Amino acid sequence: MSNNKKVAIIIIIGLFLQGCATFSKSTFVSADPEQLDEWQVEGTISLEGENGVDGAYFRYTNVEGDYELTLHSDDPVGTPQVVVTGQESLTNESFTSGSDQSKKVLVEIKKNFDLEYLDYWLRGLPATENAELSQGEDGNLSTIREQGWEVRFEDYMEIGKYALPEKMVLTREDTIVDIDLVRGETGFINSPCPDYKAGLDVYIDEQSIHGDTIETLVPSSGAAPVPRWISDSGFCGQLYKIHGKIPDPRVGLYGPDSMMWKLSSPLAPGGMGAGRALLLQTAHPWITAAIDEHSIVRYDPVERARRTFVNVFTMVFGSMPQVMASANKVHRTHIEIEGKIAHPAGAFKKGSEYKANEINSMIWVHSTLWETLVLMYEELESPLTAEEKERFYQETKLFAMLFGIPEDALPKDWVEFLAYNRAMWNSPQLTVTDNAKKLRDDLFTPPNILMTFPLWIQKVVTAAHMPERIREQYGMEYGAWEKFNNAWLMASARMSQWMLPDVMGVSALRHEANARLEGVRVGPYQRMLVRELLGTERLVN
Repeated sequence: MSNNKKVAIIIIIGLFLQGCATFSKSTFVSADPEQLDEWQVEGTISLEGENGVDGAYFRYTNVEGDYELTLHSDDPVGTPQVVVTGQESLTNESFTSGSDQSKKVLVEIKKNFDLEYLDYWLRGLPATENAELSQGEDGNLSTIREQGWEVRFEDYMEIGKYALPEKMVLTREDTIVDIDLVRGETGFINSPCPDYKAGLDVYIDEQSIHGDTIETLVPSSGAAPVPRWISDSGFCGQLYKIHGKIPDPRVGLYGPDSMMWKLSSPLAPGGMGAGRALLLQTAHPWITAAIDEHSIVRYDPVERARRTFVNVFTMVFGSMPQVMASANKVHRTHIEIEGKIAHPAGAFKKGSEYKANEINSMIWVHSTLWETLVLMYEELESPLTAEEKERFYQETKLFAMLFGIPEDALPKDWVEFLAYNRAMWNSPQLTVTDNAKKLRDDLFTPPNILMTFPLWIQKVVTAAHMPERIREQYGMEYGAWEKFNNAWLMASARMSQWMLPDVMGVSALRHEANARLEGVRVGPYQRMLVRELLGTERLVN
């Protein structure tokens, strides 16, 4: 085996052990599924009775008491042959052209049990007060007996903050119903911002830019930019705009033909660039102060990184309900983050006010992610054309709008975006404080021996790719020895990415998203990776 191959394998093993050793196991506790007022599940249903076996793909949706059941014979995500809707009981039926198989399944379902009971059983709940219940070791219901039926729950899946049944078997006399659920949604099905239901027409862009975008974001005087706070209504206004731009909620914000998915799918670019993006963020005194004064993971930077990338991955690869849930979650979290700068730092005076929901600082965080991703992708994968970079940048504007940032507050194109980044690198807005240096040390100090090599890789690659001024402020060495190490590490990462099959070299979140588009369950290997690395059973499937 060549030395390069050995190095590649060591890196792969090290990164895997990093994930397994560092990220804590999930401590998931389900919320009460009876509180769900917007939810959807999909999978297969099979009925075995006196007339043989009938089956179909199905999707069941409940939005504030309005129900819809669709049945599909041949394609889990295709046009349904049967649509049944109603409120409180499913009574209105419509049929489209296609196989009669779905119609036969509906007849069997309605003949055997009241569809209103299914609304409860699909959430792992009894439908009546007289039900007999048995509980499993995991605390979830294992069996419900009511109305002559025994409903056995063989497994549960985590969807959002809820545990919902994944595999169910319903039996009564000679009838057996198998239900296998592959995925679901637990909110944000109809509205991107449930607290504001009046509609898009009530929202205005309160903080639009008129004039030179870069001068507004990075004043040539060296002063701090004028703060522009994001209100709740302004935030929701941007979500409503996005909702109107995206035609297919299953696909999500981007989709398989997007540049965003192309650049975000390989593991190496995002993984090797993570340290650079994080340190560029903490070079901004507002962000360092917010982490230092508000973050519960101040002394656990890897956990902070995980929380950040859980939201990033959800927004990039998730369905629209998942994207909107994540956007609302981040906005609510940011509302609580505010304070005053304790010491003068570059462009920011002592006592100046900071808030997480502020346009200028959020544009900087946004920029560090995507400028770094393009940089690392071109080094580790292949060069991008000017047209591809422009397409990618225009796609990132949708991501920014998820945080309430108006589109015209952003640089207009890729060229201006790069100019903004370079201006920030040389601006006193980026000033590495003592607290930022502590965050640097926390990031690269291994908590155990298994983390030593992966964090050394991250430190070397980060130093090599930081803007010179910021690298010097952080006190990161970058001499001949560091340049040599960066060269062979990047070469090994390129080879690793080339050698690995897609099942290992492509992000587990991309695999999850592909499975969602196909209406199937993602494979066990990808589920294991998501659980071990991100602390959740599934994220975007």
